[in-house]
Amino acid sequence: MATTTISILPTAGVALLAATVAAYAARGNSTRAGFDLARTLYNDLTSGDTAASRGSLEFYRRGRSNEDPDEVMDHYFKLLWQFEQINAGRQSLKRQRLLNGTGPAARFLDEMIDWHVREWGNRWIDIRSQLESARDEEIHDEHSLDTFCQLLASVAPGHWQLSRLKEVVAQQRAARELREREERERTAAHPPSAMT
Repeated sequence: MATTTISILPTAGVALLAATVAAYAARGNSTRAGFDLARTLYNDLTSGDTAASRGSLEFYRRGRSNEDPDEVMDHYFKLLWQFEQINAGRQSLKRQRLLNGTGPAARFLDEMIDWHVREWGNRWIDIRSQLESARDEEIHDEHSLDTFCQLLASVAPGHWQLSRLKEVVAQQRAARELREREERERTAAHPPSAMT
């Protein structure tokens, strides 16, 4: 009996050591994958395609663009969707940080995108207003702009334009909810006739 106990202890110790090494290696792989994701998101933000959209929007904002407002609108949404992708990746890293050790990768991403997010936070209201005026119609970007607000609030919580951007989102949400309610009321008052 004593021999069995003595032989089990080293075996259990070796098993515990192997499990610890495996967990450490898996965490290291997750951390490495987190940094890969952070670099990919940053590379996408600074890619040629995204740079073209940023340039188009900046020239338009400064009144030095020859592009049609509808073309500029394409760039508007491309950049907004790029920030949505970054926010999704950032949230993924943040939510995995305790389990997979991706906290350093999330901080790295925040450091890399900080300037870009702040600067576009400064510009977004102006560009949006100019586009709405030139196109003589409201931009329906509630969900994408809300995601940009979430990203801006995470990276630069006290940003001076954040409350204005959130107000735009809130106004769009209220208008959409009003339209949806009116549509439901119209449908309830005049239900579609049953086909026979």
